[in-house]
Amino acid sequence: MRKTPFFKHAMKIWIILLILSMMWSCSFFGDRKKGQYIPVEFDMQKEVGPFEGLGANVPLSFYSRRMKVLQTFNELGIKYIRVKREDENWDDILALRASTSRLGIKWIYSLDVIPPDYLDDFGKLVDVNGFAGWWAEEVDELLYQDVPADYIELLDTPDILRGDSLALTSDLFNELIHATRAELDLRDFQDVEIVGPGLSTPKFSGDLETWYMDLDQAAFDILPFWTVHCWEDKLESGRVGPAVTQYFDYLDRIESRKPLFVTSFATSETKFNDIQYPDPDQYDLLGNLNTFETYYYSATFTIPYALRVYSNTMDLLKHKQVVPFLYQLYDAPADVKYKKRSWGLLDLNGGEKPVFSLLSQLMKNVPKRSTIVSTLNPTQDGLNALTFTNSDELLVTVVNESLESKSIQVSMRGIERKLEINKAEFHFAQEIFPTEQGKKDMIQTEELELKLRSDGPNESYVFTLTLEPQSVFIGEFQYR
Repeated sequence: MRKTPFFKHAMKIWIILLILSMMWSCSFFGDRKKGQYIPVEFDMQKEVGPFEGLGANVPLSFYSRRMKVLQTFNELGIKYIRVKREDENWDDILALRASTSRLGIKWIYSLDVIPPDYLDDFGKLVDVNGFAGWWAEEVDELLYQDVPADYIELLDTPDILRGDSLALTSDLFNELIHATRAELDLRDFQDVEIVGPGLSTPKFSGDLETWYMDLDQAAFDILPFWTVHCWEDKLESGRVGPAVTQYFDYLDRIESRKPLFVTSFATSETKFNDIQYPDPDQYDLLGNLNTFETYYYSATFTIPYALRVYSNTMDLLKHKQVVPFLYQLYDAPADVKYKKRSWGLLDLNGGEKPVFSLLSQLMKNVPKRSTIVSTLNPTQDGLNALTFTNSDELLVTVVNESLESKSIQVSMRGIERKLEINKAEFHFAQEIFPTEQGKKDMIQTEELELKLRSDGPNESYVFTLTLEPQSVFIGEFQYR
């Protein structure tokens, strides 16, 4: 059959439309493929600063060799511990000191309440010199018992009302620093340093501004570190990063930046993914009721809590010269039995809670004498990421708190040497138990294979992976 001009013309139009359709389709799918990964980008030339290790609050009211303290400190990379001595339980203190001395861990002694002899009827400090002398005598007693102090924190959370007034104001704190330093020097304790002010929050509005602005230059020079708690959870949905960023911006404005001990942090958020977990300040009686040591259960036994603390730790480390102190290293029987509190990373049997399992997997593999590199841009969609590197090794960690899988592309720029994969792992909960069962979520580890791609002209390395819901990725690399 002979094809008419109209037929030929229609065929041409159809072919053109088909080609355009194919071009659009290829472009569409090409763009979708290109944009399907969430970018996680590092510039290895933009270092935050050296990794200073972690600190931990350790209750001295209970010490047990079941806790394997030496191993615990080593796996968490603990460089400082903060203790409060309520009783003269020297056997426990000496046993703990022996473990920490082997690792070169520094001790901070802090105090919850000023002895009443130095307070007025309203709980306010009136005898500054007397309290300064008390601290010097305390340091002397510690040295006599062979547990010398490295640092002292004059009072924990002096900005909290005790009775009808603050035990300390910023002016009194300034005076107390001078008096205590003089008393320590008089007894030849020049090596014992004072840290502070130990405020309950990094917020700086209102009266809290005076704690930094009212110090005279000599008092400012005496303190090697600022100390502060960071529990901005309720304002920032469990996140500590925004509060610390604002805190440092404020200190920079008043030219008062110092290295920082965040002496207390975790998360007080207890509702995750629309599930309400028991508050660690008031646990539930669940699980095995036959034995005292296993029947308690709180948010600290769950993977969502662990992921939040893991992410908050990363956010604190993204700031130069910050040492985050884990709120409580292990549960103590007195806390659990009488106060119904369960903030520890280890339970009463020395068993690992999920937060310990995750943090130890990270910290025990951080390269020695490493520096920290943060992401070029803030992470999104429940993700957080951080890199540690030294001259030989590089470690990348990414956490996914969300209930959805996340496909990410990790890019590491500014690498001038060949980089090879050493090991890559996922850490996740094998099973997340309903709250009514009162069971501890158990962390499982799975190795995975990565394909590392080099982009020579840009001196970068790239790899992609899919992060499972509520999981942590840790990748170890070596320079060649």
